[in-house]
Amino acid sequence: MKLKSEKPEKLGIPSGAIFNFLEHLEERKLCLHGMVILRHGKIAFECHYPPFNADSLHRMYSVTKSFVAMAVGFMIDEGRITHNSKIIDFFPEYREKVKHPYLSEMTVRDLLLMATPHSATTYSVSDKNWAETFFTKTPSHKSGANFNYDTSGTVTLTALVEKLAGERLFEYLRPRLLDPLGFSSDAWCIERPEGGDWGGSGLLASIHDLARFGLFLLNRGNWQGKQLLSASFLAEACSPLIDNRVSVSSTELQFGYGYQIWQTRYGGFAAWGMGSQVALCLPEKDMVLAITGDTQSIGQGQDIILDAFWRYIYQNITDSPLKENSDDIDRLNQKIKALEFPTVEGKIFSPRQDFIPGKNYDFTDNPMKISRASFEFTPDKGCIRYSKPSGDHEIHFGLGKYINGIFSETGYFGRKIGTPAGRGYRFKASGAWFNERSLTIYLYIIDDYLGTLKINCFFGEDNLTLHMNKSAEWFLDDYSGMASGKISCG
Repeated sequence: MKLKSEKPEKLGIPSGAIFNFLEHLEERKLCLHGMVILRHGKIAFECHYPPFNADSLHRMYSVTKSFVAMAVGFMIDEGRITHNSKIIDFFPEYREKVKHPYLSEMTVRDLLLMATPHSATTYSVSDKNWAETFFTKTPSHKSGANFNYDTSGTVTLTALVEKLAGERLFEYLRPRLLDPLGFSSDAWCIERPEGGDWGGSGLLASIHDLARFGLFLLNRGNWQGKQLLSASFLAEACSPLIDNRVSVSSTELQFGYGYQIWQTRYGGFAAWGMGSQVALCLPEKDMVLAITGDTQSIGQGQDIILDAFWRYIYQNITDSPLKENSDDIDRLNQKIKALEFPTVEGKIFSPRQDFIPGKNYDFTDNPMKISRASFEFTPDKGCIRYSKPSGDHEIHFGLGKYINGIFSETGYFGRKIGTPAGRGYRFKASGAWFNERSLTIYLYIIDDYLGTLKINCFFGEDNLTLHMNKSAEWFLDDYSGMASGKISCG
């Protein structure tokens, strides 16, 4: 069943407030992909940034953790485990490798609360069995005592659910949660190296799926009159059960933590993922804010979003319907039609464009291992071609606009961590001139993995200096650093 839509004013939300919210995020150069605002169970507003739409499967990153917590809740409801069950009891194959009592004492509740005995995630991208590392790495403190964000604890909970269920995490959740919510039938999860779903970060689902999940949390597990998961578990899961103020730097997420669910201002709580994947639930307003995007390259992007939301929307919500303002509605509709990723500020032409084409730049040793580069330009597009050990590559970018392309590195991960996709990731790229010699390019990866690559190209009289900076998890590592080269004589 599709969620019903209603005009924002009829749900007590001014269109002008939504417009100001979008304007603020645009001014802060946040790269958003979609937004849905629910109130009283209805869609008050939604928008999508091309090429994303309401049905696009989008990487949810650590929002996935909140689904793991729900799977644990179902296991508790079914009597397969309890909050106080010792984790090691379900993994006898690792018992001989456990060398510290802190590891033997860990409970299900400790892991739900991010109160593991480890001070950092135990696995690395090169490990072959992530769950095993949780039992073999030496702990630093007693579990259950302090909050410390530890994705390996969530991975271990995922492995626990999968072991007891005899199927992958999201297969277990499909009949119990996903299908009742009307979740996308093709939603899926990236696989861990040892097999099984990556419950820490791997879910791909639509923004409507995210909004529905937020509504499920807001209503304490009740969906259209049916209690899918016990209300008592949801009440605990969505409450501030552990103090997180010492280890969390975000000013908007220092209000405590529940069962893989963050607490916020105004009695709210949220499923939250890297890059600003958000399902923010606000019981006092009977409201859900769902957002997808890629703000990895913007420090504290989530704080910018929440601060703006409190300022522009939350404070202006009313309990009664509002009178429509035609000017505000028109402005908002025009804004929706013109939505785009953050543009690169600057000019779309430099006199250097007439000099650069046909020149090859040879580079000295550099972190990116780029040996040669060249450029081509048309009035509204550019292309950088370069060579490195992985082969010859090219990046096409718009000038004053974005164009789509395929990043030609084929060794980055696909459906399973550690296994190459064998194809390039999709991207959008745009560029502009800061001054006559300095060209900057923004490249946004918009695939099963999300990431940002920013490139500055400074053209001297007979030389070129490149500065590349990536914001992505476990890929584009070979596109970070600085390099200088000179025009080739041959």
